[in-house]
Amino acid sequence: MKENDSIENLISRFLNGDCTPQEASELKRWIESSPDNRKEFTVLKDIWDFSLSKPDRSNDQLAQFYKKQLEKSNRQRRLWIRSSAAVAAVLVVGLIISILIPRTESSVAGNEQVFSVPLGSKSKVLLADGTEVNLNSGSELRYAGNFSSKNRVVQLSGEGFFKVKSDKENPFVVQTSDFNVQVTGTEFNVYTYSENKVATATLAEGTIHLEIKGSGQTFEIKPGEKFELDRTNRKYVLEQADIESETAWKDGQFIFRNIPFPELVQRLERWYDVKLDYSGTELQNFKFTGRFKNQETIWQVLDALKLTSPIDYRKTTFREFTLIYKPLKQN
Repeated sequence: MKENDSIENLISRFLNGDCTPQEASELKRWIESSPDNRKEFTVLKDIWDFSLSKPDRSNDQLAQFYKKQLEKSNRQRRLWIRSSAAVAAVLVVGLIISILIPRTESSVAGNEQVFSVPLGSKSKVLLADGTEVNLNSGSELRYAGNFSSKNRVVQLSGEGFFKVKSDKENPFVVQTSDFNVQVTGTEFNVYTYSENKVATATLAEGTIHLEIKGSGQTFEIKPGEKFELDRTNRKYVLEQADIESETAWKDGQFIFRNIPFPELVQRLERWYDVKLDYSGTELQNFKFTGRFKNQETIWQVLDALKLTSPIDYRKTTFREFTLIYKPLKQN
């Protein structure tokens, strides 16, 4: 048996829980022997975890899905992984691109158009007036069926980056649960997840007018500024923003500068559709600085946190992890 086949069989046995202690040690040595080996293993494991999350996964359905994908791929390397009953699918590293293509669900509720982005995905919507809207994971955009270049009103929950088609005579309005934003043509980001303590609007280009609901207070926000509303006490701040970190998500990057750890956890949970549990004041008060690319798996992100921050982790259940405070060793 060729060495590649042997390693693939070993990974297959490990993912199916059939490894002996000796085989597990052999696989560990192979993973740690090179960065490429480690990357290949983490990608394959993430694909395996993703396949288990499908609610209607029959062996035949999965096998047919991966077979069709494999026929479209020029890659020759294969990894056969069986489920609890039989062989489930053929997996290749390149398939992660196809599997993780964002799926935006749209529906018409009465006379209303609704776009919902699942957790772990992001998507783009092109509106009838030419406006582009990037929607982040777990977001929803709604607008009336008669939306047009003359009637430009949308409702947002979650996070969206708007590139509004310029029209001074017909303003574009974004309604949220906390405030309304009115523009004629500009680029800005709105962050308004219901479970978050704050809601924000950050302006990249142009000018926006913002009105806090229920107060009548209005603000004119200039390029490079960020409006942040504390939902608990209804207090707000208007300050200079880090535009790169605020909007990097739409380009497949995650950039953090002194972000509170609880907020980091919330974002990672949405982006990767996982549950991250933690406790203790050390992590509660910890602030993180760093960046990731959207192509990285949750395993790679957690490993990066482990290397650069006082954090360790362990997997507890399917797509659920426990984060543990672990002080970094001093040189």
